[in-house]
Amino acid sequence: MKLTVLGSGTVIPYPKRGNSGYFLQSENHSILIDGGSGALRKIADFGLNYRDIDIITYTHLHPDHCFDFIPLMFSLKHDSLLNRPKSVQIIAPKGFQTYFYQLMEIYGEWVIDDDIQFQIREISEVHIKLNNLIIQSFHTYHTDNSVGYLFVEVEGGKLLYSGDMDYFPEIIKYSKDMDILLLECSFPDDMKRKGHLTPSECGRIASESDVKTLILTHLYPEVLESEIIPQVKKYYSGEVIVASDGLEIEI
Repeated sequence: MKLTVLGSGTVIPYPKRGNSGYFLQSENHSILIDGGSGALRKIADFGLNYRDIDIITYTHLHPDHCFDFIPLMFSLKHDSLLNRPKSVQIIAPKGFQTYFYQLMEIYGEWVIDDDIQFQIREISEVHIKLNNLIIQSFHTYHTDNSVGYLFVEVEGGKLLYSGDMDYFPEIIKYSKDMDILLLECSFPDDMKRKGHLTPSECGRIASESDVKTLILTHLYPEVLESEIIPQVKKYYSGEVIVASDGLEIEI
């Protein structure tokens, strides 16, 4: 698998860091993971093809994680180069179906195309097998319905993406022996906020999970202006990468 970071920032505007978004390419699928404002343009900026997307996974419905859904629908409808018919499976937490219908009441015919089908699957904790790719979700502590995801290729790589979340002991069970642990890291240790992780908490999770590589993302200005790596290294001695927009990782 190959992971491209589309947006490593947050809702706060910050130079060269967009809203949350990731593009995961497996042998048989192209997956958009979250996708806040600007994610669609970043796909083009980084040499990827948004027409290839056949799965979208959302962790929660905050705007900085899902706001480019309507721009994506709008683009597909008006793209004369798109191979039709097209089907996109959306895997999302409870509440997305209502969110979708409310959006359609506003945008309706402007974005709906009879040759483009969006198949919505609301989940909390689920195990889905698609060809040689397994997608597993787990509940996180951020919103009432927020989830994180594991992406595991049969006889291939293993990635966990936390979405936004606070520390909870069960995360160790899900992240055990992952090749890549992609964790949100919102605020420095001395500015801990409920519903988000700090560098030391990320280090604890990575250490207890025995992961190969820890990638820190969803970075608020406050943590970017702190000493991130030393805070992580108090607990974790493995490879640590502070994500940047356009980062590419082979898994």
